[in-house]
Amino acid sequence: MIDFVPFPLLFGIAILVALLAIHRKRKYSPWYPFFFSVFWVYLLLIIEVTIFPIPMPQAWTGIATKQQAAFILSHVNLVPFSYLGFFNRYVIFQEVGRNILLTIPFGFGISFIARVRPKDLLWLSLGAGLAIEGTQLAVSLGLGGLYRTVDVTDVLVNAIGVWLGYGCFMFFSHLYLSRTRQLGIEPRGVLAYVHEVAARAQPGGAKSG
Repeated sequence: MIDFVPFPLLFGIAILVALLAIHRKRKYSPWYPFFFSVFWVYLLLIIEVTIFPIPMPQAWTGIATKQQAAFILSHVNLVPFSYLGFFNRYVIFQEVGRNILLTIPFGFGISFIARVRPKDLLWLSLGAGLAIEGTQLAVSLGLGGLYRTVDVTDVLVNAIGVWLGYGCFMFFSHLYLSRTRQLGIEPRGVLAYVHEVAARAQPGGAKSG
């Protein structure tokens, strides 16, 4: 059994340190590394929840054979919400609800580290779910057997979570900007960076920078 702690976690932290070193050479806000680090830790948590632990077969021989690969691919569900025929609380809260909650922080936080336009959300939201399910499929093929269910439904509900998170971010941005204007607050420090990100998210904000 391969657990997330310690080696995969340490590897993820090492990558973060390397990326932060690269960012130091570029002209970013002093608060950008902080938000980047928080988002990176969130991504590591997603990896821990969705990928680990990885069970290693006792007689592991390497990448799946053609027969094993065919068996694994035949169990990939490409029919959205096919399990709703077994509608119960487990399906609602454990499958749909959990996968939506998993990516809400992604949709909310991505704008703090990258410029995201509404038209980018389609590929970004689907990409988040595809990355998770694709990694699970790749691990299964590497193990030569199924270890997690790969389901297109998870891709869709992950995408919904990203959209909800981005909607929450847009609401927060509008509320934050309107309140700071009403109260005459001059943002400083971390609030200045939040103000910059919120202003950038408004219509025309990406153009003005």
